[in-house]
Amino acid sequence: MGTPGWMPPTDTERRLYEATARGDWDGQVAAIAGEDLYLAVPQQGQDPLPVYDDPAAGGKCIPVLTRGMLPPWQPQQFFDRVSVEELAQDWPNDRWQLAVNPGTPFAAYLAATPAHRAGWLRVRAQYGPRPGGLLAAHQGAWQHGPVAQGLACGAPLAVHHSVPWNELGTAFLDYASDAETLREQWSVTDPAGWQQRFDQLLGGRFVPAETEAALRARHGGAPGAGAGVPSGDAPAVPELVDRYEERFRADGLLPAGGRVVSLAALDLAHAVGLVRWGLGARLCAPPQAEQAVTRVAARAREVYGSWDEFAAGYALGRMLAFDNGWFGPPYTEAAHIHRVLTRDPASPWRSLPFSSRGDGVASFA
Repeated sequence: MGTPGWMPPTDTERRLYEATARGDWDGQVAAIAGEDLYLAVPQQGQDPLPVYDDPAAGGKCIPVLTRGMLPPWQPQQFFDRVSVEELAQDWPNDRWQLAVNPGTPFAAYLAATPAHRAGWLRVRAQYGPRPGGLLAAHQGAWQHGPVAQGLACGAPLAVHHSVPWNELGTAFLDYASDAETLREQWSVTDPAGWQQRFDQLLGGRFVPAETEAALRARHGGAPGAGAGVPSGDAPAVPELVDRYEERFRADGLLPAGGRVVSLAALDLAHAVGLVRWGLGARLCAPPQAEQAVTRVAARAREVYGSWDEFAAGYALGRMLAFDNGWFGPPYTEAAHIHRVLTRDPASPWRSLPFSSRGDGVASFA
């Protein structure tokens, strides 16, 4: 599609290209109406707005990028997320145009007169913001191998936010949001704190220890977890776990007779999130991030034997942390994410082997 050698990184760029190719102005706006757009954060001494003269547009433009066109990670290059709605409401000059992905095959130039901006708002109201709970992938990012396997362990968080599951790049959401997530949710503000929290997550420090010990003992000692604990010496599996497992079997999150092996998947998914937030907040760099997510994949293989075991462990971990027996909205959301990742053929839990040897591919019904 388009220029030889170019493929649209995500569906957003594909839709934008197709609308531009057929001269469909409404289609151009519709392609980006619900999406995050990215505006470069000015460096010190730069103009607050990156206005420039674009020969293709015949005048001044403000450039934004769709997510799939963000440049590779750079330590001092940041972007803010903006929406079509925000741009329409705060547009500074009626004569300027909005340049989306300028200089690429997925470019579009939108006039920004008051009438045009009212049109943006109409289309935005029609489509709304991008919903949560969507599976997305970046065609130019990690698809195979240990890094992809590690990133797949963090796929539930990516689906929750509807961002590509397989990126290690410029942002998870954007610089400010990623830094705020680390600060507010994980008390991480510097590289040393980031490394400490990652090591804790890799070691399963945040899942309830007694319940984890009971699950491991019931399973006979998970691989890599040492010898099995005699049942008389092990804590009993909490009744709440039995209730969730029964519901999981009824709802297809576990097979008939299936049980959860370990809760570690919750911490491992958050470890991948921590890596991606750390990259976005510039608390780690890509080589460090790649090594970290590879360690997550290795740890997952020590605990679980397949993606279906990992998936059930993540879901139960979420329920014990956020639902506590209510079977309320957290349960509904977890069940949705589980279905997306276990049933969509494009999911890494369907397409990637769980182990580096090529076995352990999930066999979800």
